[in-house]
Amino acid sequence: MRTLLTLLACAAPILAQEEAPKLNPVNWALSAPAAARPGERIQPRLTATIEEGWHLYSLKPLEGGPIATKIAVPAPQQFKLVGQVDAPVPLTAHEESFGMSVEFYLGEVEFTLPLEVNRDAKPGPHKLTVTARYQACDNKQCLPPKTVTVESSVTVK
Repeated sequence: MRTLLTLLACAAPILAQEEAPKLNPVNWALSAPAAARPGERIQPRLTATIEEGWHLYSLKPLEGGPIATKIAVPAPQQFKLVGQVDAPVPLTAHEESFGMSVEFYLGEVEFTLPLEVNRDAKPGPHKLTVTARYQACDNKQCLPPKTVTVESSVTVK
């Protein structure tokens, strides 16, 4: 009986964590053109909507700093990145927890992705998949880095 009580006492904090609501202060959306031709360059927009009081970090990695946002177009698919992701100028502030100036975004931020449709893409609808790895923080805590996948459909003509 004592062993059972010990096991239950050890499991209680784990169960409580699983029941606690998961924080998700950043929502992502992908907007792409409805149609494109093989070989054509398109510029889909990836938008992060950040809850008030939270922020996410810029695309610029800082050694010893927070996790920078990283946007990718994973293969294989009919679209490929053909340049650097365009991002607005971030805010900059000294962050005590990292002991350095960091770059971050508040509210809503839109990233533009320079993509090219593969030259051998067959006509018809194709799924465009984009991933974003990021870290969200508020003035009390930083959440563990998270990777999200967003999708949109583009019809190749």
